[in-house]
Amino acid sequence: MADIPMPRGVRDFLPNEALFRNKVIQTVESVFQRFGFLTIETPKIESLDLLKAKNAIGEENKLIFEIAQENLGLRYDMTVSLARYVAMHQDLPLPFKRYCIGLSWRMDEPQRLRYREFTQADIDIVGGGIAAADAEIVGAAAATFDALGIAVDISLNSREIIERALVNFGVSAEKLVGCMRILDKFDKQGRDGIQGLLNGYVGEEISSKLMAMIDFQGTNEEKIRYAAEIAGEDAVKELKETIDILETYKLKQKVSVDLTVIRGLDYYTGIVLEMRIDRTVEINGNLVRKFDVVGGGGRYSNLVKNVGGRDLGGVGVALGIDRILDVLDFTKQKKKSVSDVFVANIKQSNFKYALTVANLLREKGIPADINLAERNISNQLSYASNIGYRFVLVVGDSEEKNGTVKIKDMVSGKEEEVESGKLQDFFSGNPTR
Repeated sequence: MADIPMPRGVRDFLPNEALFRNKVIQTVESVFQRFGFLTIETPKIESLDLLKAKNAIGEENKLIFEIAQENLGLRYDMTVSLARYVAMHQDLPLPFKRYCIGLSWRMDEPQRLRYREFTQADIDIVGGGIAAADAEIVGAAAATFDALGIAVDISLNSREIIERALVNFGVSAEKLVGCMRILDKFDKQGRDGIQGLLNGYVGEEISSKLMAMIDFQGTNEEKIRYAAEIAGEDAVKELKETIDILETYKLKQKVSVDLTVIRGLDYYTGIVLEMRIDRTVEINGNLVRKFDVVGGGGRYSNLVKNVGGRDLGGVGVALGIDRILDVLDFTKQKKKSVSDVFVANIKQSNFKYALTVANLLREKGIPADINLAERNISNQLSYASNIGYRFVLVVGDSEEKNGTVKIKDMVSGKEEEVESGKLQDFFSGNPTR
């Protein structure tokens, strides 16, 4: 068979994978709704003038998929679209808590956990109290991973702490952003790699101070006290208050202050956070720090104003659905259909009765599939087994005459005959069905 072209960085989902993906999205959405977030939809294309505006997505605007001759591009994430949405709809209730789940695109180099087309689940709060909103975002994100059965480390930092510390360490204004971009590569470059880059960029004296900041260990309280020493009490206020409020949420997920968290996007001005799954491994007797980032976000003060709206700050987080699916080994999921029922007919002349039975189940809210091909009962059972149906309802001349069906349990192998009018009782009366 000739090679069929397939774009890089995208993928098809098989029925079992798509079904599991949809269940993950439904779980995420149910948590967002439980926290009172309102759903909105925005276009998947935006004006390039918006996407490439100053402080929109920064230097990464080169990763935008542009639509030729239209001055449009596919959305890189959903935060810029949210800023435009808030700017254009000035009658929104404040604070505005919104969620949006959908596709985004980046012309990135495909690699593990990094795709060109991917699904994000975003929650944001525009307006409101700063620390209270920050804590609500963290609490909702933590509850989402609880519902998915995934243990993550939620790492918190503040861009204000980092920027103040860099200035106090002697980093010049023109090198602040470049220095933060180096620090943001910690998970890829490692400690030695970062130190080498910093030595060349800001000199060994400043580099040693920055490495001492990275190396500092302790409890959250100890890290906040240390951050106050290097950045000032004002710089730690937001983070300290957020940590304090989070105690009321009684989170199951671990929350840690981590001074290495920077986040690459230019528009963050306050708290920044990442949700990580630890993959630290031991190599030659040494622990090598590795982790998968499955979500991240932070506070932005100027984004709505920068696109022509009011002076409203906001905070948000994006969960990477595709990364979550990979972590959950979704390709190994077996179930292909939401239905557990397949109606098979022994003869072609029994098809209309089989269809009547299937439609009776459907009317009662019980999903049911039916044989639509001319094949013998053996092949129908093989098909049902391949899809993963739990029950096969077999109808033939005898069943059609008596108004019954023969139910075959594909797991236990047990069979029993049930009147078609009592099928709803059969499927709802036993919690295992």
